[in-house]
Amino acid sequence: MNDKWRAYCHTMSAELGSESAEAFVGSLYRQTKGCVETAAKFFYQLGGQWSPLMSGWANWVRQNAEGPIAIILRDAKPLAALKRTASWEKLYLNRVICGIPDELSGDSSNQQDPLLKRYLSQNGCSKYFTFVDSGCYGSVVLELHKLGVKFKPLFFFSKNPNIRGFLNELEVPLTHGVILNDSLECGFPHIYQRPTEFRKKDEKVAVRLVCADRLSVVFGTAAMRGVRETKTDPKITPVIAVQKLLSFA
Repeated sequence: MNDKWRAYCHTMSAELGSESAEAFVGSLYRQTKGCVETAAKFFYQLGGQWSPLMSGWANWVRQNAEGPIAIILRDAKPLAALKRTASWEKLYLNRVICGIPDELSGDSSNQQDPLLKRYLSQNGCSKYFTFVDSGCYGSVVLELHKLGVKFKPLFFFSKNPNIRGFLNELEVPLTHGVILNDSLECGFPHIYQRPTEFRKKDEKVAVRLVCADRLSVVFGTAAMRGVRETKTDPKITPVIAVQKLLSFA
């Protein structure tokens, strides 16, 4: 691998763990012979394969939402590629910002960002809203509830009996839910590094965003385009979409 691919593998290690990242990136490198253009095409096509399930997830969220809807970035970002979610809030929230150490990335914090509540209020979440994330345990949900933030969490896949999950309600087996949730991480590389703090900018609270490595940006952008530009076949139900994706896993 050259430096670009090694940097991509390093980025993925913070998301999946070193062993899984090396296996995934190594396989992708071998299949594409290290050609970035070929790999980007793969991610674009993969985004198209995910599009029906993302559409089903969005419909399920809308049916079950209470109050304004907020997509939690970065993990739930594929939803943001759909036109129907354009009016939904997009919030950058994660374990570190909420004062929860993150074992995989190595980021650690014992305190919530002091601007967290102001950031939520600024983005229309001072009243009851729907919190949409990929899942799956709800550590961030618990910390926000401790802060007194009121919302309804809806996950893509949930291992928390108190939080509803889209895949769970499709009766997807637990092992398959884990596979699909992990595949969501692999299939949609993050364009930005995990933000670790808020900052004040022009009297407002902003997220400090730093671009990820070059290949993550290229591949992540291609996957999101795949979701956005693929016309969903109404005959492909969420259950069928799950079966198709599992066949690729």
